[in-house]
Amino acid sequence: MYLLPQDPTEDKLKGEIQMSFKVFFRTFCILALLVSVPSALWAAEGAEAPVKVAVLPFTMHAPGDMAYLQDGIRDMLTSRIAWQGKVQVVDRAATTQAFQGSKGDLSQAEAVRIGSNLKADYVLFGSVTAMGQSVSIDAKMVPVTGTGEPLPLYAQTKSHDEVIPQVNMFAQQINQKIFKRATDMPQTAAADNEGLGNQNPEILVPDAMQSGDRISYLNPNFIEVTSESSLRQSGVWRSQTFSGGIVGMDVGDLDGDGQVEAVTVTRDEVTVYRRQAQGMKTIAKFTGEKVDRFLSVSLVDTDRDGRAEIYVTNLRRLNKVNPAGSENIYGAGYTDELASMGFQFVGGKLQQIFKNAPYFLNGVDLPKRGKVLLGQAKGSIKDGAFKGDIYEMQLRGGSLSPSVPANLPSRCNVYNFARADINGDHAEETILIDSSNEMLILSATGDQIWKGDRLFAATTNTFEAKVEDRRYNSVDVYAIPSPIVITDLNNDGIPEIVVNRSADSVARFLPNSLKYFDKSEIVSLSWDQLGLVENWKTRDISGMVTAIRLGDLDNNGSTELVGSLVLAKDFLKLWDSKSTIFSYDLNVSKQAPARQ
Repeated sequence: MYLLPQDPTEDKLKGEIQMSFKVFFRTFCILALLVSVPSALWAAEGAEAPVKVAVLPFTMHAPGDMAYLQDGIRDMLTSRIAWQGKVQVVDRAATTQAFQGSKGDLSQAEAVRIGSNLKADYVLFGSVTAMGQSVSIDAKMVPVTGTGEPLPLYAQTKSHDEVIPQVNMFAQQINQKIFKRATDMPQTAAADNEGLGNQNPEILVPDAMQSGDRISYLNPNFIEVTSESSLRQSGVWRSQTFSGGIVGMDVGDLDGDGQVEAVTVTRDEVTVYRRQAQGMKTIAKFTGEKVDRFLSVSLVDTDRDGRAEIYVTNLRRLNKVNPAGSENIYGAGYTDELASMGFQFVGGKLQQIFKNAPYFLNGVDLPKRGKVLLGQAKGSIKDGAFKGDIYEMQLRGGSLSPSVPANLPSRCNVYNFARADINGDHAEETILIDSSNEMLILSATGDQIWKGDRLFAATTNTFEAKVEDRRYNSVDVYAIPSPIVITDLNNDGIPEIVVNRSADSVARFLPNSLKYFDKSEIVSLSWDQLGLVENWKTRDISGMVTAIRLGDLDNNGSTELVGSLVLAKDFLKLWDSKSTIFSYDLNVSKQAPARQ
C-alpha cells in the first residue's frame, strides 16, 4: 500500500482544535458547577423540615388477652401518619423510653411534656377500654408548642373486629385536619387487596382450613370463629374515662324538668352529669375537705316536690389524743365519724341542705311506697359497722332526722337488702347480701328460703367495722354492696332481681381488706317456686361494677340499665383508679315498672 506523506500544517491545525475543545469543555464544567452549587444550597435552605409526631403507647383498660392491641394500634397509626418529606414519626424506641415511668391515663400536660422532651411538634396519646365485646378508644392529637387546637378522637365499637377500622379513621382524620393531606385509605386498601390477590393461594388459605371456614379480615391466616354480625349487641354505651374510683352512682330528675341527671361520688367529690351525645357533661360539682371520705350517694324526692335531693354518706376522720402513757388497742390517733350531707340542685348549682348528719344514708325502693330514704347509726369500733334499727328519714327545713323504724329483719343494714313479693304469696320477701357477698332470700317471717353460691353485689368500697386490736392489724372492714334493683321489665307481673355478680372464685377466701373483683356480669333472676332462675345476663364486663340503676339517661323516652364501673387493675388503690359510666338500651317503654 502506498501512503501519502502527512502535511505538518494539518497536524498543527488538528492539535489546536483539540486543545480548544478541551479548554471549552473544562470551562463549561466549571460554569455548570458554579451555577449548580448555589442552586442546591438555595434549595436546601428553602425546604421545610418534616413535622415530627410522637405516637405514645395507649393505656389499656382491657383483659390481658387484648394486650396485642396496644402495639397494633401504635404500629397502624405510625404507618398511616408517616408522610415522606412531610411528616416524620419519632423513633419507637425513643418514644418508649421517654414514656417509661408514666402510670395510668396520661393528662394532656404529661403528654405534652413527653413530646417536648422528644423535640416533637405533635404528640398522639390515648386509652383503650374493653367492656365485654364493646371497646372504647379515647385519643387526642396535641400540638407540643401550644399553638393550635388539640384534635380529640373518640370511637366506640360493638365488637373487637371494629377496632382496626376505627384506628384507620383516626389516622384519616389526623391527615386531613392536621396535615391537610388528601386521604389515601381507599387506595391503600385496594393496593393491599391487589397484593393479596397476587400471592400463592396455598399461603393465603392453609391446608388446615376446611371448606366453609371464614377468613378474618385482620389476617388471611386467621379463621373467623364468631361472625361480626353475631357480636353486635342491641345497644351499649360507655362514657369517657374519669379520674378516681366511682364508688356510688344514682340517676334521677334533680330540677323537675323531666330530664334525668346522673350523680356520682368518688372519695371526696360529688359530681352531677348530663349525657350529651356520646359523653357525659359535668354540670355541677362539690369537693369535700381532706378529712372527708364519701361512701355512697342516693337520689330521693323526700319532700315529694318533683325534684330529687342528693344524699351523700360521708365518713370524716378526726384526730384524737390518747392519755399520756396509755396504750389503746383500739385507737391509732384518729376516729371515723359519720358526717353525711344533703344537696339540692338549684339554678345549675349544688346547694347544701344539711351536713354532719350522724347516719349512713341510702334510698331503697319499698313495695307500694316508692323510693324511701333510710338511715342507720354507726356502731362503735368494739361492736361492728352498724348500730340499732334502720329508720325512715325525714327532711324538715335544713335538718334531717329519723321518723319511724323501717321494721326489717335483724340481718339487714341500710345498704344490703331489697324488698319484693317475688313468689306471689302476697307477702314481702327480703333479698339480702350477707357479709360474704352471698345472696339470701328471707321469707316475711325472716326465715331463709334460698341461698346462692356465687358472689353478688361485691365491691371493695370498704370502711372499718370492728377493731379487736389495731396493734396487730386485727381490724374487720365492711364492704358496701352495689345496689339491688327490683323491676318487672317484661311487664308479666313477676318481679325481677337485677344485681351485679362477680365471676371471681378466689376473693371469697380472702379477708375483705384484700379482696378484688376485676370481672363482672349483671344478671336478672326470678322465682320459679323452687328457687331463683336466670332470666338473662350481660356478657363479661372487665372491671368492678359499683352501682346499677334504671333510668332514661339519654332522655330519649326509653329505659336504660345504667352502671358505674371501676377500671383499675389494683383495686386495693381504689381512690387512684379510673372509672366510667355505661348503659344498656332496654326494649321496654318508659312507663314500664322500674323499681330500685
